[in-house]
Amino acid sequence: MERVSRILVNVIGLLTLLGALGFMIAPAQMEPDFSILPTRLDGWGTLRADLGGPFLAIALFTFFGARPGKSQWLWVPVIFMATFLLGRTVHILMDGISQPAIRSFVVEVVLLVVLETSRRVLTRVDREAGAKS
Repeated sequence: MERVSRILVNVIGLLTLLGALGFMIAPAQMEPDFSILPTRLDGWGTLRADLGGPFLAIALFTFFGARPGKSQWLWVPVIFMATFLLGRTVHILMDGISQPAIRSFVVEVVLLVVLETSRRVLTRVDREAGAKS
């Protein structure tokens, strides 16, 4: 289970890194998938900074947390995913259900479950490794 957890966490890290790079380098290509349309030049900066930056932070903490003995760092992407899910829930409650909202909600739930399950597995492995030394 440890190996599967590390692989899944690294895949999530890679996906969020790709998202970060997409928002920072080619935000116009990310816009349709995320339903965000900047109306002014500074809006492109918002996409790069306010979406690219958090995605990059999530990727870095995810990669770092996948390393042996560093599972505590997975709390950061877990908390980010939980807050994204909270925001998505508020959106659905206030704006109504749509197919894209359901898709995003499901993706965020799956990512949260995988990250939290992996964090627990890797924390247990880290503790066992620490007890052996």
